[in-house]
Amino acid sequence: MNSRITVALPAYNEEETIAKVLAECQAVLDGLPNEYELIVVDNCSTDRTAATVESLAAGDGRIRLISHAENRLYSGSCETALRSATGEYLIIMDSDGQMVPSDIPLFLARIDGGEDVVFGRRKERHDPVFRLMSSKLFNFLGKAFLRYPFADLNCGIRAFNRRAIDAVHLSHRINMANPEIYVKARINGLGIAEMNVQHRERLGGTTSHDFGKSWQLLREVLRYFNALRRELASVKRVG
Repeated sequence: MNSRITVALPAYNEEETIAKVLAECQAVLDGLPNEYELIVVDNCSTDRTAATVESLAAGDGRIRLISHAENRLYSGSCETALRSATGEYLIIMDSDGQMVPSDIPLFLARIDGGEDVVFGRRKERHDPVFRLMSSKLFNFLGKAFLRYPFADLNCGIRAFNRRAIDAVHLSHRINMANPEIYVKARINGLGIAEMNVQHRERLGGTTSHDFGKSWQLLREVLRYFNALRRELASVKRVG
């Protein structure tokens, strides 16, 4: 494994965490025999996330900032990461500090082992109760609508090889990405797996999910899963 690695960090108002997460990623990547790039996709933050990354990138050419002129939600940031990655390997990882960069080499090993897309699974979670409850609901819906075969539908770290990077295009705009990644991977006949990852409490900032609008969020998620189910069904009919 000596191909170039891209690690992409979707970010929205993460000025409290972004420098630490970038430093943790570099500490891991510097220990690998690969060239790498670190992309921060700033999703129209209203704090100093972009300014912090700009300052770090000025002193290190391996760090790159991509700024959205409007908020494209989490899936839009992941799509930007997919289209912007120059590496043969891509890790898209949340920038809130809950994912642990030391898991990156384990993802790369799974990709080298033959998988095209590998999702993380938070076996031991450190989230508030409402977040855990909403994840259980999302997992149930994923299985009911998409027959999602894995245990953690919305984990904030996943890996791709170049074949998957080129094949997966995210068209829905919503604050999640894994369901559509899974569907597009299925449609393109890609190998998909899940692996256990470490998880920790958020280092700072606030979640992009507005749980105060729970019913509105649920309706949006149901529309999303319905649309993805139709996409899968149409491909099966054509096949």
